Amino acid sequence: MDIMNRLTPERFRDVDDVLAFISIYDDVQRSYAYRHMLYSLQGLIQGAVCVEAGCGLGLFSAEMAQLGARKVYAVEQNPILAEMARERLAGFAQIEVIHAPIQEFDPPEPVDFLLHEFYGQLLYDEDLFSLDQLKFRPGYVAPNGGELLAGVFPANEFTDEIVSLDLLKRLNGVLVSGLFDESEAELAFPVMQWRYGQPFSLQQRYRIHDVDGELLAFGVQISHNGQPICRAGSCENWSHVWTYRSGETFQFTFIPGQAGEEVEFTWLDEL
Repeated sequence: MDIMNRLTPERFRDVDDVLAFISIYDDVQRSYAYRHMLYSLQGLIQGAVCVEAGCGLGLFSAEMAQLGARKVYAVEQNPILAEMARERLAGFAQIEVIHAPIQEFDPPEPVDFLLHEFYGQLLYDEDLFSLDQLKFRPGYVAPNGGELLAGVFPANEFTDEIVSLDLLKRLNGVLVSGLFDESEAELAFPVMQWRYGQPFSLQQRYRIHDVDGELLAFGVQISHNGQPICRAGSCENWSHVWTYRSGETFQFTFIPGQAGEEVEFTWLDEL
């Protein structure tokens, strides 16, 4: 979905976030995976003070209330989504909707359980870094891990007359999401990892000298306690990100931006 008319930058960001949540909620597999995780953690949620960071319309805040949470703070920085969440969750006495960025939320009581979904297509390119800037320390965070998986593939398995190898060579250094059929690409190895509470770097590099192929693909995988929950290709909210392979060592640099992290991608050598 694209916005077709001219808006102020602030209005554009607000509306664009709302449209993004439509596609997020349309991802049935993602919703199922998160519900399944919450049910498995019911013992931690029941009677607890919970926070949903970036609650959107409050779908999982309602789930936590139904699982017996004593108090749920549904925190959302988008004004349109916060207003809609407040209306949709009005029937839950234990849910309080907070219109604020999660980094600015200062809860009046200790938080037992924090739920979030801050993973970008390239793992770090959304809001995972905000979890390192909280004004409170939750007792438990879910999900608490993630990986950026990668795979290298022969071009002749994916290219055609339109998206040809010659075209891809001219897009050298460009990362493109959803370029090919993800069901045909099995991502085999992790190139970045994230664990809540562990230090991470804004610059990551990886060497792929021991694999053959002209196409490099990336895909995020969400995990909790080391167990996969959802991954690009099976959860539609995240697609694979493709690029032409023009070297053996690549580097990601993540730069704080107005909305999430901006991404620089560089080959450090040439084939």
